[in-house]
Amino acid sequence: MPKIKDPYPITDVYLLEMNAVDAAAVTVGDLCENLSNDFKSGSDEFKIDEVIKELSKSKASKKNSITFSNGADGGYSVYVGVDSKNKIRKIFADANYAEYANYKDNVQNYVSYYWDLEEFNNQFFNDKKNKPACKRIKLFDLKTNSGLVSVGDYGGPLRLLLGDGEYFEKGEIEDHIDKKYFKKNGVFQNNTPFFVVKFNYGLITKAEQSSFSSSVIHEASEPQQSNVNFSYTELFSNLLDEKCYPTKYIFEDYLLKIEEGYDSDVNLYSDFNLKIDKNKKLSGEYLSKRLPKAIQILRKQTKILFKENFKEVFQIRKKQFEDFIIGIIKDIEPQELELPTFNKKNKKRSLSDKKLEINFTKGIAKLFDGYQFKSDVDFKLTEIIFPVKKSSYPVYYHCYGREDEGEEYARVLINIEGINGCYLNKDKKGKLIVNPNYKESLFLKNAIDQKLKSITIDKIDLRNSKSLKEIERLKGIESLTFTNIKYLNDWTSLSKLKNLKHLHLNQCIIDYKGAKSFFENLYKLPKLENFSVDIDSWLREPFGVFPKNLYPKKLKEFSVIIPNDIKEEKPSEEYEEYQGYAGKDEEQFYMRRIIQIHNFPNFDKIKTLEKINYYNFFYTTQKEGNVISNLSDEYFEPTKFKHLKKLKNIWIYGYNFKKAEELKETKFLEIAKKITNYNKIKINGISYKTFKNL
Repeated sequence: MPKIKDPYPITDVYLLEMNAVDAAAVTVGDLCENLSNDFKSGSDEFKIDEVIKELSKSKASKKNSITFSNGADGGYSVYVGVDSKNKIRKIFADANYAEYANYKDNVQNYVSYYWDLEEFNNQFFNDKKNKPACKRIKLFDLKTNSGLVSVGDYGGPLRLLLGDGEYFEKGEIEDHIDKKYFKKNGVFQNNTPFFVVKFNYGLITKAEQSSFSSSVIHEASEPQQSNVNFSYTELFSNLLDEKCYPTKYIFEDYLLKIEEGYDSDVNLYSDFNLKIDKNKKLSGEYLSKRLPKAIQILRKQTKILFKENFKEVFQIRKKQFEDFIIGIIKDIEPQELELPTFNKKNKKRSLSDKKLEINFTKGIAKLFDGYQFKSDVDFKLTEIIFPVKKSSYPVYYHCYGREDEGEEYARVLINIEGINGCYLNKDKKGKLIVNPNYKESLFLKNAIDQKLKSITIDKIDLRNSKSLKEIERLKGIESLTFTNIKYLNDWTSLSKLKNLKHLHLNQCIIDYKGAKSFFENLYKLPKLENFSVDIDSWLREPFGVFPKNLYPKKLKEFSVIIPNDIKEEKPSEEYEEYQGYAGKDEEQFYMRRIIQIHNFPNFDKIKTLEKINYYNFFYTTQKEGNVISNLSDEYFEPTKFKHLKKLKNIWIYGYNFKKAEELKETKFLEIAKKITNYNKIKINGISYKTFKNL
């Protein structure tokens, strides 16, 4: 198969969100169109050849969305492919493979895996011989007239608002305005609202505790209040700015922002992040003065949303709005008059009140902050929506075979590619968001603004994943974790962090090309005391000539963080007497990824070391483990420990014994004697005198 050039190259693939499917179908399309020009597809085949054969028959070129029926509810992952500047170029939606294992909530840092990049994308553009069956099948060009690409469940994210023609045939919108005003030739257009807010004024019954003293049957009855109910529904769209909403203007003094957390004043059916201020009394005079301008705002809104039916729709919407506001004014004006009481006492309380409230909402509330369409958009379950540049984006099936627990199955991804105007970023809490333009990480900015002493950052925070320039802003940082930083050749920015005391690498790769720059700048950190890496990182020894007089001035310890499950792995019965972590792994690679501390450049000059850690892994050809074999090697120079005057302990982890006597005639003992011959320190808690007497 000849090599095909990837028209939209990507460097990383990130798991974005889980698409929670409860109707056995995954959908992709323009949000406002709501699958009204949809291609129905699907497959329940397991063999990749059969799936490719079936899906290759697709004739979808004239469609603008897809519903892929997969026969099973579940969590279907959505991934994004980004370039080195974190610009989203591709969206990958799992169509037939539900998986929960990789989904984690409340994550602040993100890892991109090379196998996702290879499986989802790269394998479709290489020319390797004997590669497994895989097929890239063109479906259609997605015209994003609304500038919003949605990935969701059956019926799309707006099925409750607009209807889906089956389970929710009518849709909530029909109670407020005819859907015909949003359609052309049966297809929803970009003026279709994707969020509605219903304002209601009427009688609200209050629940009160009952007792003899407070019971209403022991009091004179109050006049029954007239049962009025006036309502108006505001239509929200990204075609409108916040000055195009009449309810915003006319209720300006009564609207409050809802703070995070539970708010008893908010209707349970409302997802709007504004509420009506219960402490402010409605004024008929205030509403009357504002009504004329509010009508003009409604006129402007209607011209934008309903160009072709302006006169007809404006009359409908104007009457709805006037009936709502004038109804409120007529009801509250008599209450504003100070009528004489003729020495009668005012009623103490009323069991019922008329009030204005936001009664309910439908649609995608999270796209708005008040009346403002958000520039920073996050994701949650079935509300996976990407604001993008209005354009046409090719949509493909990416089909390939995959093995899971010994069984082969076909995996189908729906790939929307060539995305523009959409950058992956993080909010101040570390949650993934997208921005229309390239901008700084809000997570990193928050750390700087809050003057945090500790932070974990990843390639998304760097913005340019090939440069560390952004971290130079962390002037006061004392503890820094890098996550997913890979193959950098220039680490100069690291040396700018003059207050850094602890550096940790999490799933990072320091390869041979970048190792020299890494260690040079690591060693320039004047306050560095601790350096650590996780077991999934790579830390290589630098090539070439290293500056002889460059070494860390305060480094006390280097450590490798090993998960408990790897520590607790036991080997098969054949190797039950063998030492070392990761006993089930007979093809050990951990030791080949992370260099031992005595291989650090200028190790013998790091005289501030107080503890040295070694990590011993199981190896089928070495009974005492891999690190014991390495320390027994003729090239190992125990003389390096001679000048480390502050060194107190060496600990070889992954080597188990209960009593020192068990070490007789072992390589461990040989190594211990060699080292303590030059530096009389403890090794695994045992003194040099004990070793000498064994």
